[in-house]
Order: sequence, then C-alpha cells, then structure tokens
Amino acid sequence: MNKGRLSPELKVGIVVLIGFIILFYMSVRIGKYGALGEKGYELKVYLENANGIDSKSPVLIAGVEVGRVISVRLENFKALVRIIVKEGVQVPADSTVAIKTQGVLGDKFLEIIPGKDKKMLSSGEIIKTVKTSPDFDEIFTQVSTAAKKFGDTIGEFQGLIGDKEKANIKNSIENIQAITGEFKEIIKENKQGINSVIANADDALKGLKKIVGDVEAGKGSLGMLIKDEKLYTDVKETMGALKNISKDIEEGKGSLGKLVKDDSLYNEARDTVKNLKDITDGIIKGEGTLGKLAKDESLYVETERAMKKLQKGAEGLTESTPITILGTIFSFIF
Repeated sequence: MNKGRLSPELKVGIVVLIGFIILFYMSVRIGKYGALGEKGYELKVYLENANGIDSKSPVLIAGVEVGRVISVRLENFKALVRIIVKEGVQVPADSTVAIKTQGVLGDKFLEIIPGKDKKMLSSGEIIKTVKTSPDFDEIFTQVSTAAKKFGDTIGEFQGLIGDKEKANIKNSIENIQAITGEFKEIIKENKQGINSVIANADDALKGLKKIVGDVEAGKGSLGMLIKDEKLYTDVKETMGALKNISKDIEEGKGSLGKLVKDDSLYNEARDTVKNLKDITDGIIKGEGTLGKLAKDESLYVETERAMKKLQKGAEGLTESTPITILGTIFSFIF
C-alpha cells in the first residue's frame, strides 16, 4: 500500500458516507417538518376514523399545503391526530377539518376549511369541528348492496312476466313505433304551418322584448310607473301622511280621532239610541200623543168624520159663491 494514496476501500467508504449524508439531507428536505425541518405550531383534531391518515400526510388549505401530520394515536376510542402548521398561517377557531383523497384512488390528506371567527387557534389547541364523508370501502359496499337489490328486483320482475305479458309489451313497442312514424309524417306534412307558428312566436317574443326594453327605459305608462321617481316620492309622502293620520286617530286627535276614541260620545250615542227605543216602545204601547195617534181607532174615526164635514162644507161654499157674487153686483147697480 503506497503512502499518501487512499485505498479503494477507503474511497468506497467515503462515497457511501457522502451518499448517506445526502440521503439524510434529502429526507429532511422532502419531509419539510421534523427535527431539522421548517418550524411551525402544533394543532390537534379528533377523528372517528383516521383510516389512510398517517404521519407525513399533508395538510392543505384551499389546495395549498400548509402543514403535515406528525402523529396519529388512539385516545378514548378516537384517533388523536397531531398536525404541525407553518408559521404565518393562521387558522380561525371555528375552522373545520375534512379527510379528502387526492384523485379517485390517491393518498388521503387533511383539509382545513377556514371559518369566519376572528379568534385564531394557538399552539396546542384543538380543531373541534370535523366534516365526515364515507370512504371508498363504504361507498363500494353501498353500491354492491344496491346492485344486489336491483338484481333481485329484476329477477322478481322477470318471474312476473310471462309469454302473454311479453307479447303485450312487444305490441306496445310496435304501437309506439307506429305512432312515432305517423307523428313524423304529420310534422313533415305541416312543416310550413309549424314554421309559421314558430315565426309568429319569434315575432311575439321580439315584441315582448321591445315592451320590456321600453319599460326598462321608463317609456309609456307602465315604464313611468316603474321608473318615475316622482311617483315613488308622491306615494311615499302619501303613505307618510296616512301614517300620521292613523297615528292622530289612534291618539284621539281631531274630529275623527274623537269619534273613535272619545268615550263620552259613545255614551251619548248609546243614551240617544236608548231614548229612541223607549219612545218607540211607548208608541207601540199607545202611550203619549204619538202613541194615541198610532193606536187609538176612535181618533181615526173622528178624523174621518171631520174630513167628510170639511169636504161637504167646501162643496156648499163652491155652489153658493156665484149667487153671492151676483147679489153683490145687483145691489151695487141698483
């Protein structure tokens, strides 16, 4: 062995040592978090099922990786997952954690859905809200069960269908095909009329569009009703005035308010109605002058007699009037 020269074994050992150093460095850089990785703060979350989550599983917010899982262990029959989040990334206290999958059959990761709370979680605190979703095993189980039930249903359905039912189904399909063919022929024969109907409908839609445009532009009566701010102001002022009037009435102000709220007016009206009722009852009973006029038949007979006498007197006066006038004239002449 020559002095001053490295032996092949030593060279191999140095290369292997350098390789181990590079491998260790790359492992730390790829892992990002660990004893020699980037610094951050720790958060915790309890999961009912942490299947597919392990240490080094990524933690994302809005699709951007902000941390990693550092450990998963069982605590009180739940999976306690400890994660480390990059410094500078703040997580609101009401945030939610969900287990997601990269692609259809990719690795699982934790996604933090930020909340709206102004308070931020500090190191060692727990993210309390967890959004659960069925994993692929559960989905495949449910799909398998549904497929089995569907197959059983089809089997039962096939058992219910005999030759007669199959013939009926075939005839129904043939009838549908025949009707479809006739419908196509009808459309072909009336193609011009259908096109005319479509053109008319298109014109109607254009007219409607124009009307809507005019209304939007404030044209016409309807447009002015919708767009005229003065009308809106007038209606608003009117509603305000009606509100004030209603308030005055409620407070008993003004004539109408007194009519509505003044108890003395109500009492006077009630007494008046009672007096009218008493007078009416008296008339019905024949009490007083009006009662006697209404109920006393002798007064009616006497009145009838008096009217007859007046009528006879008037007739006698009519007959004697010419004679009296002639007598007056003769006495004046002679």
